[in-house]
Amino acid sequence: MLKTLFLIPLLLVTTHAAAVNVEVLHYWTSSSEQAALRSVKQALAEKGDNWQDFAIAGGAGESAYSVLQTRAIAGNPPGAALLEGKAIEEWARLGFLSSPYTLEQTIEWDQVLPPALKANIKYHGEYVAVPVNIHRINWMWINPKPFAKLKLAVPTTWDEFFVVADKLQAAGYIPLAHGGQAWQDATVFENLLLGMEGGEFYHQVFMEQRSSAITSAKMMLVLEKFRQIKRYIDPDAANRPWHESVEMLRSGKAAMMIMGDWAKGEMMQDGDRPGKEFLCVLAPGTQDYFIYNTDSFAILQQNGNPVMVSGQRHLADVLMDKQFQVTFNQLKGSIPARMDVSLQDFDSCAQQSSKAFRQAETSGKLLPSMAHSMATDAQTKEIFFHVLNYFFTHPEQTPQQAVQQLNTALIAVRS
Repeated sequence: MLKTLFLIPLLLVTTHAAAVNVEVLHYWTSSSEQAALRSVKQALAEKGDNWQDFAIAGGAGESAYSVLQTRAIAGNPPGAALLEGKAIEEWARLGFLSSPYTLEQTIEWDQVLPPALKANIKYHGEYVAVPVNIHRINWMWINPKPFAKLKLAVPTTWDEFFVVADKLQAAGYIPLAHGGQAWQDATVFENLLLGMEGGEFYHQVFMEQRSSAITSAKMMLVLEKFRQIKRYIDPDAANRPWHESVEMLRSGKAAMMIMGDWAKGEMMQDGDRPGKEFLCVLAPGTQDYFIYNTDSFAILQQNGNPVMVSGQRHLADVLMDKQFQVTFNQLKGSIPARMDVSLQDFDSCAQQSSKAFRQAETSGKLLPSMAHSMATDAQTKEIFFHVLNYFFTHPEQTPQQAVQQLNTALIAVRS
């Protein structure tokens, strides 16, 4: 789903009688996202609280981020915001985040959360955010009908992908459902780079921003293939929201889609079933790897206001509840952040994702997503976004020019 700081709820707490009213500013507007939010509303209602909805449309959260900045700078911060990865540390460093949790809460979280998530939601050893899920980014979603009709095998390498895409296109299908937005372009690119060059190169480019990797022949080859992918996207893709691309896949207009597993949540919300109406397979060449991101509610300073702090703790209890994480993640398409939650009642794709996450943790193949704010800070991510989107949409730019532009900008940021 992710996306600059990738926000979700801004939480403003007031009291009316014994209830706590929680105003929530968010950008989740697709059917599956709305369903997941309803599970939060219901969980809060069962505890006697009221949800005040304040939705701001925009799949990547830029508008919601602007609201957060305005309110924080004005000294009227919300109670919580959904931040991802490095953004949590950035806001904590600026002094906007707090850790109002009880010792009982944090002891439990230490026991049930995986190390990769705890590293992102703690600042100076204290929790400043609460994670609700884990998304896998390196999925490729398949509508099996075009493949069956044309007797095509699902591609497992990028060379196979291009061969299959040519055949699908010749038969009148859109090979790849895609929305022409910078974060969606970056999602495809990080999957392509990993599938072509492996985890070590992925680490060098996105996490280290190593100049020798960014300006290498490998990187230029990945960019050439990235541009080749554009041939298999329909001409009306510019600025299309991700959930509209999901509908193209569901309808059979498109045959494949590379996207995180919130796409699965959307398809299942509309009644589709994995293994039937759609298939979940790994993005070509990314077998054994797990590119991840997580949605976490960061808690903002409330100047010791006891009602606000009480509401923040209450929200944390709801979000970290085991049964809530089952309900929420079944709707969102993700897997629980808690490692002690049974996935017995989850779909086969989620069960596969959970098993792969644990294996990747132990094998060193768990990779933070650049496109979804886990691998880099916000400024570095925006440089990748700008350069990749410009290259993807301007055929006159050469790969050599693109890598020089990217490397120069990244050096400038570091200096």
